[in-house]
Amino acid sequence: MRRVWSHLFPLISILLSFSALSYGQGWSGILASSRAMNWGNAGLPANFPDGETTPNPWTPPTRTQCGSTISSGASPATINAALAACPTGTYVLLGAGTFAFSNANLTLFAQNGVTLRGSGAQSTKLVLTGTSVINFGQSWSNGSCSWTSGYSVGSTSLTAASCTGASLVPGQLVALRQCDTGYSGSNCGSGSATDNGGLFVCGYNTTCDTDGGGSGEPNNQQQIVYVTSVTGTGPYTVTFTPGIYMPNWSSSQSPTISWTTTLPSGPTASPYGNGLEDLTVDLTQGITSNSGINLTGTYASWIKGVRILGIGKYLTAYISGKNCLFANNYMFGTTSFNGVFFLIQEGGDSDNLVINNIMAGGTPWEGEGSTEGNVIAYNYGRYAQSSGYFNRLYQHVEGSAFILYEGNEIGQTEDDDTWGTHDLNTWFRNYVSGWDPPFQTTTPTGMTLDSFSRFENAIGNAIGSAQLTNYQSTYSSQESAFVFGLSLASNDTLTISSAMRWGNCDTVTATCRFVSSEVPTTLPGNAAPFENLVPSSQTLPCSFFLAGYNVTGCNSHPSGGTGLSWWQVCTAWTTFPASCSATQVEPFPLVGPDVSGGPYVNGTAYDIPAALASNNLPTDPTYQGSYNITGSTWSGGTETLSVSGLPSGSMHIMGGFQLSGAPAACSPTSGVSYTGRPDGEVLMTGSSTTTISYALAPNPGTSCTGTMKWPDIRQFDERVYENDPAGAQAPQAPTGLQAVVH
Repeated sequence: MRRVWSHLFPLISILLSFSALSYGQGWSGILASSRAMNWGNAGLPANFPDGETTPNPWTPPTRTQCGSTISSGASPATINAALAACPTGTYVLLGAGTFAFSNANLTLFAQNGVTLRGSGAQSTKLVLTGTSVINFGQSWSNGSCSWTSGYSVGSTSLTAASCTGASLVPGQLVALRQCDTGYSGSNCGSGSATDNGGLFVCGYNTTCDTDGGGSGEPNNQQQIVYVTSVTGTGPYTVTFTPGIYMPNWSSSQSPTISWTTTLPSGPTASPYGNGLEDLTVDLTQGITSNSGINLTGTYASWIKGVRILGIGKYLTAYISGKNCLFANNYMFGTTSFNGVFFLIQEGGDSDNLVINNIMAGGTPWEGEGSTEGNVIAYNYGRYAQSSGYFNRLYQHVEGSAFILYEGNEIGQTEDDDTWGTHDLNTWFRNYVSGWDPPFQTTTPTGMTLDSFSRFENAIGNAIGSAQLTNYQSTYSSQESAFVFGLSLASNDTLTISSAMRWGNCDTVTATCRFVSSEVPTTLPGNAAPFENLVPSSQTLPCSFFLAGYNVTGCNSHPSGGTGLSWWQVCTAWTTFPASCSATQVEPFPLVGPDVSGGPYVNGTAYDIPAALASNNLPTDPTYQGSYNITGSTWSGGTETLSVSGLPSGSMHIMGGFQLSGAPAACSPTSGVSYTGRPDGEVLMTGSSTTTISYALAPNPGTSCTGTMKWPDIRQFDERVYENDPAGAQAPQAPTGLQAVVH
């Protein structure tokens, strides 16, 4: 699926810089300035156009309730009318119960600065069926110009001429675009894909991809900026924020700017500051839309504390827009799949923040290309039931640049060459296991960079498990911590020679590697601007984007002290979700060569908060099916159940389940399938359309017939995440480090 922002979405505010911008960049001294950027730009801005403020990029402004609480059963029209009638800086509250949307859209863009808030994800449920969609924005007429000057990195002003369509006004989002390398002219109709040996942008072309051919438009490089002032009526002088990221903008590639209006009445700024909070969005009852939620066409908007349960036609949520936030959510893709099912797709956007989410049941996150400056951080992916075991964060469509992945706990990562090129993306302090434990049995890999993924950075990651047997290999060999995908006939050797690796820990070499030969100190020709000096220190910062946001210290804090509002996790409740009876706080940072004592990758990785939450949240029996177990066999430590009525299709049934009515000896008390949860959850190690397998020792000596209850969708409430007060404990020095220095 391809969704590039060829029709832009505008906005209505003046983007002011975060306080973090006054702090030094965490990557300084490790990465060359040509290979990184200020990722503090991502997420909600400090100041909204209506005067609201935020303390940090992942915390929306405080708002007051508008009107009376809306009772369950109210129509979509009633809710939309309430949103449209409320002033900025307020929220509309939905009461407990179910709200049904049948072939009806929820329009969160009806008024700026308004939140739709539920009474809790276990109390308020929106059930979407048919063509129903929750939209954060909508566009009508288009405008565009030739971009004639102002191409330098950091520039916040440009000139544009030969304009057509709707007028450009302050408060709109503008897409900066240019033709792919080697192309120019109207609609990029002249030239051919030409590898310049440097920043090569190419997509939907057999020169640079494995599957796309020539069906796409050759204008895949894009940055979204926010317009603060416009002089003229076309030609224009346009001032915008933030500054330009990429260094390769050029008049020779026919650059353009484009935008859309958001109301049919004429040129107005886009919606901003709209939120969806504290409810469940249920897409399991027969939705036919491609996605249930479209966080697109908007600036500084968010989805937070929401449980999204999806079958959907294709995915549960699509994220675009600018400076938007997707935080503290729980997602599960349920049983009716057809091939690959996506929980999140994100593309055609800039400076968005996806942070602290649980992503279970489908492919967690797919990049849809033409995107710059996003941060994907501290997200947890498990149980990717899709046909390809895709428990991964991966860029699938061309044109990504300067994306930061930090602190995620995931099976695999990949910048792939299915649809084209990627440049200058960074992975920092992620735990990448290489598989989806304890189920996945084929194609385990850690971090993969396919052909034409250039000038990429992997710093301080923990990679591996017993499934990985090679440190490094090419595409033809799997089971490796690093796979460099020389899969095209052209074999792009710059993929591996331009990759920057420093301080990564892995299970194959059982070390944390600070190896000078893995630093691209010398690159040829047009690649030379992206050379990187060997860092003078093995000390890594705690974060590449959290500087200045009350995150204290940069060493382990076993008893807390980060200052992060979502770092302390509730692990037990007297009554879920209101009465927390036990909490857990993990070290900070969680992953890296300066971390010791963790359960993964020789002690260098801990579970992130989202993983702790997922492991301890109670199961929701509302969404469990009951399947009859007709027989069972045991062999070599594996119990295999014959089960009737399991879903069929291009999927792998994965995750946890409960045994009901089976003898006690059939339930594991140790090993990889044992979870220790009060509900007796058992983890699968394999499945087919008629069988389920799990690890069981010893032989139960009896038939394990009864009922299998599955899937284990979690109950959820954002209150599972609690504030971890700063200064709870002074930083402790790291211990037990291993390093390989060359």
